[in-house]
Amino acid sequence: MEGKNGFTSFEGFGPGVEAPGFKPLTNDSKDKFGLRTVSVNSFDQNPPYILKLATNYTAGSQCLVASSSSDSTVKLHALDTNNGSLGYISELKGHQKAISGMGFIPGHEKLVYTASEDGTVVVWDTSSAKIARSFSAPNRKPFYSATCNQKALAAGTGSDIYLWDLESGKPFRSLEEYHTEEVTDLKFHPNHPNMLFSSGGDGMISQFDLSQMDEDEVLEGCINSSQPINSFDFFGPKLQYIQLINTMEEVTLFDIDTANKLIEFPDLRKSLSAVAGEEINYLIKCRYDIKSDRLYVCSGTNNGGLLISHLAKENIKNNLALYNEIGHNDIIRDLLFIDELQIVVSGGEDSKICVWAQGASKLPKSQSHAKAPASSRQSRQFNNRSNPYGGWRGRGRGSGRGRNQGRCQARGRGRGYSRGRGRGRGGRQMQRGRGRR
Repeated sequence: MEGKNGFTSFEGFGPGVEAPGFKPLTNDSKDKFGLRTVSVNSFDQNPPYILKLATNYTAGSQCLVASSSSDSTVKLHALDTNNGSLGYISELKGHQKAISGMGFIPGHEKLVYTASEDGTVVVWDTSSAKIARSFSAPNRKPFYSATCNQKALAAGTGSDIYLWDLESGKPFRSLEEYHTEEVTDLKFHPNHPNMLFSSGGDGMISQFDLSQMDEDEVLEGCINSSQPINSFDFFGPKLQYIQLINTMEEVTLFDIDTANKLIEFPDLRKSLSAVAGEEINYLIKCRYDIKSDRLYVCSGTNNGGLLISHLAKENIKNNLALYNEIGHNDIIRDLLFIDELQIVVSGGEDSKICVWAQGASKLPKSQSHAKAPASSRQSRQFNNRSNPYGGWRGRGRGSGRGRNQGRCQARGRGRGYSRGRGRGRGGRQMQRGRGRR
């Protein structure tokens, strides 16, 4: 069908409107979003970055927020769903290298998984802060991404994907050499638990049907985006589309079934800056609101500003701007949206977790589980930190042929799969175009 603004098959994906429940910050707004809580992870001279956030929120149970840091640890916090406050619970410590993937296991609200470049995937029991299970790939290959559903856990290495059965703890599948560069992101499709999707630094997104035991049939399809991919996710009424963010800070939308490119938003930072009236330095993630069938892009400034904007074909409209001088003062790395509570949680390179909520009119109460040094926080130095970004190490995108190229050519099934990777491009930017300190 022809959707609004000329989109084909995009139901409700029309002109920019205010996101449901999210109102722009204005001085005269009585129920505006504001800063509710700030939790400071560390006051060290070189505090660790907060890289990823995850929550186990379900109505009626304790809400936990997990944050992974560049010091290879995960900290657990209890989120008070009534007042938005965060309380530190414990630390999960055991990885020897950077944590590349983290999340709560669906259906098991007390279990957290972490994947690391030390070559292990660990399942933690948050009740005891101890390891419940640990997995590794052959030769302890470093992991660069991970995901799970209620039955299986998957983790990606430099070119391979390994899967384990969560109930037995045993490996049950390996998908080898389907990428020619690091597997940067993994996701099970929410509506089809046997469908696993992977993205890579080779610019490819591969779709696997895990119900197929024949190795020649497991690869269901491929999408060639032509640029190294940082992250992707699903959107649309039936989650039939994929949105991805590449290393050039561009957003591209694809149809899963046909692998056709729907629209590309090049030079998105420039467009967002023009709309915002302030320089936007990086993209954080995209967010799909299923109630309104609208796709939003979350972006930020180097001084801790957060902008949430609706993406439409003919315009970009800013829906929510969050900034508070007590909040973030550095790059924001991840966001959580807890829609039922109308809460946004952000984590950044300033070692802070901020909770934003409607009607937050009082000054936030700063919390910490770390001792402050004699010098002030404002004088912290960042130039000697270890690099927390992981991923590409300045390597070029090789033009080698992985399995998925040949198999997509052989198994088109009339779905218009992309064919061929093209010649290699330059190495991925180490910090996603944000500039080194």
